Amino acid sequence: MSPIKTMAITTTNSSVIARPLLLVCIMGLGFSLSGCGIFFGEEGAFRNREADYLKADNIPPLVLPAGKKSESMGELYPIPPITASDFGYDPDANYEVPRPMPLAANSEQENVKIQRVGGESWILINAAPGEVWPRIRNFLNVNTLAVSKADIGKGIIETSWLQFKTDLTTYDRYRMQIDQGVQPDTTEVHITHMSVPTAEKPKADAPWPQRSVNAEREKWLLDELAATLASETGEGGTSLLAQDIGGSVKANLSMLSGEPLMTIKLDRVRALATISYAAKKDGFTTFDVDGDEGLYYVEYLNPEENKPGWLKRLFHVGLNPKPPTTPYSLEQLKAHLPKDEAFDKAPRSDRDKEKVNPDAPGYLLVVTGSKDNFVVRVRDPYGKRLTPHKARELLTVLRKNLI
Repeated sequence: MSPIKTMAITTTNSSVIARPLLLVCIMGLGFSLSGCGIFFGEEGAFRNREADYLKADNIPPLVLPAGKKSESMGELYPIPPITASDFGYDPDANYEVPRPMPLAANSEQENVKIQRVGGESWILINAAPGEVWPRIRNFLNVNTLAVSKADIGKGIIETSWLQFKTDLTTYDRYRMQIDQGVQPDTTEVHITHMSVPTAEKPKADAPWPQRSVNAEREKWLLDELAATLASETGEGGTSLLAQDIGGSVKANLSMLSGEPLMTIKLDRVRALATISYAAKKDGFTTFDVDGDEGLYYVEYLNPEENKPGWLKRLFHVGLNPKPPTTPYSLEQLKAHLPKDEAFDKAPRSDRDKEKVNPDAPGYLLVVTGSKDNFVVRVRDPYGKRLTPHKARELLTVLRKNLI
């Protein structure tokens, strides 16, 4: 009988292994939880500090030693005082919040134009003075026109005396006045020409005339400069020193006693001329004008609101509407307008209650003021105030059309 081989079977109690493993897991978990607090808790090395500024306290102001002046410790970038009039806002008036002021109508591209009013001509460019100043200096350098004076604060550039090769009988020089335009971010360049006979020795400090001595030679430089500015790409840089040339824009909206008005810083001839031009564009129609009194009888119809609908366009009806008319003349309206203080304190418009010249359409543009400082108000045909919202709407359109 063959022997039987036996196999030894060994058994191990599982609880003997599970207990040490469980202890290791518990210890590891405890360490990990305490580790989060060590690194990311309120007392951790990488705690959240985004609210620490709330715990900051005031520190005592800086005290200089005795005998030292404190003027040099002023603010590097002081903030100028701002008043309600800077925004055309009167806190005592009850009116709707106005829309933002529009930028120049041609802000999408740089346009260069020569504009003329009466006997005056100038270049209008849709760019800020800080951009135009270095471009004019470059024009003078390229054309070898020596500069005898450049006052960037006043926006004045004067050339030295020169002679034209085609005319050796005179000495000539030019003065360029660079100003802010009527619209925001626009520039005007005015040129004055002066000449003296060669028999006279030209003086460096000779006074400039009010108008050019030779209109043709003024026009020559005006055309040459305008053509150069128009052909340039406008990427020649900006002069930070020249950005305040000419002060503020020449036309601005503000408030007076709760009434919107427009101020114009131009001479009388140009102020009336540019208002006449603006009162015939973009929905405005001029019925009559009294330039001596500064009165414009106009009507305004919003072009967007008066476009013919799709049905009329389909049948070509109303595509050329008749211009608005009025049964009254400006003379008829003037006879009953309030004067002086009564005009300034005129009540709110209520056309339904008017018995004299009833149902008069349109509006009056009233221009008052003196040289280089005119005020334009818009009233109803009876001289009464409009709502601030309506008056500002009309003045905003008018201002956009000024040249």
